[in-house]
Amino acid sequence: VCVCVCVRALSLQGASLPVMDLTELPKCTVCLERMDESVNGVLTTLCNHSFHSQCLQHWEDTTCPVCRYCQTPEPVEENKCFECGVQENLWICLICGHIGCGRYVSRHAYKHFEETQHTYAMQLTNHRVWDYAGDNYVHRLVASKTDGKIVQYECEGDICQEEKIDALQLEYSYLLTSQLESQRIYWENKIVHLEKDTAEEINNMKSKFKETIEKCDSLEQKLSELAKDKQSLERKCTQLGNKVAKLGSELKEEQEMNKCLRANQAQLQARLREEERHMRETGEQKDGRITELQEQLRDVMFYLETQQQINQMPADARQEIQEGQINIASAPSPTLSATSKLSARKGRGKRGK
Repeated sequence: VCVCVCVRALSLQGASLPVMDLTELPKCTVCLERMDESVNGVLTTLCNHSFHSQCLQHWEDTTCPVCRYCQTPEPVEENKCFECGVQENLWICLICGHIGCGRYVSRHAYKHFEETQHTYAMQLTNHRVWDYAGDNYVHRLVASKTDGKIVQYECEGDICQEEKIDALQLEYSYLLTSQLESQRIYWENKIVHLEKDTAEEINNMKSKFKETIEKCDSLEQKLSELAKDKQSLERKCTQLGNKVAKLGSELKEEQEMNKCLRANQAQLQARLREEERHMRETGEQKDGRITELQEQLRDVMFYLETQQQINQMPADARQEIQEGQINIASAPSPTLSATSKLSARKGRGKRGK
């Protein structure tokens, strides 16, 4: 069954006709994204295939991802970074031939640019030329003849290839001449600055040398004075050592004498205690003897007084007393001393009668 439908207008969503005077950007065969030079760097290989620079860096070998054309032979073992010896991601300076590693390894190629201001360097694996001043690739960029803008250079045929080579040689010669001239000016200025700095350093070193000589002289004088002081101190130290030895010997003698005196003191104390004990015993004996003599003296005095009283009495009374007897009762527990005293009194009484 056929059905006819009348349509007033037809519109396409998401598509449009090409605009006049505009060219559609080619696509990268690796990521299938459009290649915009203002956003991402565009690289063109020797086989005239274009890719994003980041996509081509992720490619494992040096062949073209489309036709497998070998862009450059494998890197030789002699190629390595002059500073760290790395053999990957190497860049050679187009001015002086210095080989350094890329900015994602140790940045020796970029450090060489900072030191020497050599602007252009070529990567050894794919021969891409990098401009450090403009911060972009310049190996496929030339100046347009119409407006003077930097565009990608593309041509075919042997003549175009020769023109391309001549133009590149001429541009390289111009760049090399300008770079060498700038390097000459740079190094001349650097030499002038170095000469000034060297002259200033020499003057500073001369002044420092003079100051050092003066300091050395003062130090030598101080050293001689210190040597004299050392000698005098050594003599004093020797004298003090002799005095210390003498005092030590005297101290030993005093200690020995002290020991002897302590021993003598102990002996004397023992003798003193013995003498005190003997004196106490002698005193006790003397006290007993004195007591006994006092009793005898009292008996004698009693006898004399009694004799005197008896002599003063009349004769009858004396006769009666002489003929009389004295009876003394014995004590219940007489002591030896009382018996001796009583016997002594009887004896003295008998002598008196």
